[in-house]
Amino acid sequence: SREDAGAAVIANAHDDFVEMMYEQFTNSSLTDEGKQMWSDIKLTLKNKLEEKPISFSEKARAFDSEIFSATRDFERKKKKVAALEAITMEDFLEFYHRYLIGDERRKLSSQVYGKADTVPTTIDPAKGEVLVTDTEQYRINYLTEKFTDSD
Repeated sequence: SREDAGAAVIANAHDDFVEMMYEQFTNSSLTDEGKQMWSDIKLTLKNKLEEKPISFSEKARAFDSEIFSATRDFERKKKKVAALEAITMEDFLEFYHRYLIGDERRKLSSQVYGKADTVPTTIDPAKGEVLVTDTEQYRINYLTEKFTDSD
């Protein structure tokens, strides 16, 4: 349909934009200004992570968040800062290339149809497309096994 074709054009234009921004960022990272920008970004993020709560209620919310978290860790901020300090520009560029524009990139596209709409039945398995018409059954068959422990 027209909307599907429009979505494909937008997706392809977005891919081109992401690749162009990656190339621009990569090229600028080699300059002194790019290296300074990277340092500034890391410093800003570090300062944001290390920011102290302003009020008791803000501090209480942070504690509540950790207490009720499945991955309770009261040293989370310190660990994030340490991880941030360890990240290099090369690490970031390699991650960006691999997962956002490289061969290992994955895309997810979803469309929701109403009762009066006709759901398309054609897909291209060669492109990794999967048509899910029963979300509960899909979750049981394909997702449960990936997220359960095999202890």
